[in-house]
Amino acid sequence: MSEPPIFLSLCLQAIMVLFACRVAGWIAERFGQPSVVGMMIAGVLLGPSLLGAIWPVEQAWLFPKSSRDVLKFLAELGVGGYLFCVGLDFDLAQVRQRSRLTLAVAAAGVLVPFCLAIPLALATQNSPDWFKVGATLSQQVLFLGAALSVTAFPMLVWIVRSKGLANSPMGTVAISAGAIGDAFAWVILAVVVASFSGEPNVIIRCLVGGALIIALARYLVPRLLAGLSAECDRRQALTPAAMGAVAAIFAAFVALSTWCGMHAVFGGFLCGLALPRGELTLGLRRIEPGIAMWLLPFFFAFSGLQTRIDLLISPSALGLLALVLLVSLLGKGGACWIAARWAGLPAAEAGGVASLMNARGLMELILLNVGLQAGLVGNVLFSVLVVMAVVTTLLAGPLFEWTYGRQARKAGELGKL
Repeated sequence: MSEPPIFLSLCLQAIMVLFACRVAGWIAERFGQPSVVGMMIAGVLLGPSLLGAIWPVEQAWLFPKSSRDVLKFLAELGVGGYLFCVGLDFDLAQVRQRSRLTLAVAAAGVLVPFCLAIPLALATQNSPDWFKVGATLSQQVLFLGAALSVTAFPMLVWIVRSKGLANSPMGTVAISAGAIGDAFAWVILAVVVASFSGEPNVIIRCLVGGALIIALARYLVPRLLAGLSAECDRRQALTPAAMGAVAAIFAAFVALSTWCGMHAVFGGFLCGLALPRGELTLGLRRIEPGIAMWLLPFFFAFSGLQTRIDLLISPSALGLLALVLLVSLLGKGGACWIAARWAGLPAAEAGGVASLMNARGLMELILLNVGLQAGLVGNVLFSVLVVMAVVTTLLAGPLFEWTYGRQARKAGELGKL
């Protein structure tokens, strides 16, 4: 079967991806899960794990290799835009509140997974197709530590908001600790990917470029947009000039973060974080549903094309999957619960924080795609960690309800729950 013209191929892919993700998201919501969980699963099913296993010729015709670059661009644009919207909503002032509790949970959620990554890397060092040839033990430890410590930050924010907990102590701690932990994990990942290239200048470019992006977000962008933001406040509307300026800055941040050797999500999130708050950000938040519906599904589809669940059928791969799930669930979740209790949070609220922090979701998929594109991650490890991301994300809602939701509802503390 010959490949269709590129434009026809992309149109057919868009129809299939958007339809599948929309239906899967709707089903997930009917079961009390965030729609993003359904989209994650739909992306896996569109790849070689199901569609490619049942109809390999048709799946290869629908997703030809010639269209992968365009699909990758749409995927990075979607996830970068989504993290831009997350940055618009993130309030740095929350990090300063309850700083002791926030730092304790964030530190536990990072340090313990990185410590557990050492024996995990030693135990799996000779596993076939776990890491690519040339990856050192230290690189394996750091990558596994980042993969185990990352948090599904966008989903965490979604759950906290949907439950009416945005301004509660538990919600504040969860959002702030998740952001701090993810920032650290992404820095480690950037260093590992840069070091794997074997060129010292790549590491320097990564560190210097990252510092430059942060400085631009902190000092330059707010000053550049101050006048346009004030105009939006005066008119009580988002002006075309402001939209154009933000679009240009977003493109610059994404390009700079990509040039530095990092992912587009870095630039997208920091761009959203840097914008002056007011009518400007309120107007831009309206684009989030469109990005989530029309662009983000392409990221899940692109990730699903790299996932091979059939590689996990062997007893050895299933054993590795069970080991990773055990380490990921007990390591980070347990560490965050203990840290929250130590810092003074009640047991039920500590359980709620731990259940939210333990979900990996979208951020795990982004991290895995970065490692795969860098030639660091093997197909078996990629598939194992995709399954781990789906499982921990699926468990987040039920664990939150079991540890905190029931008691909070009985006490009348959460009218929206």
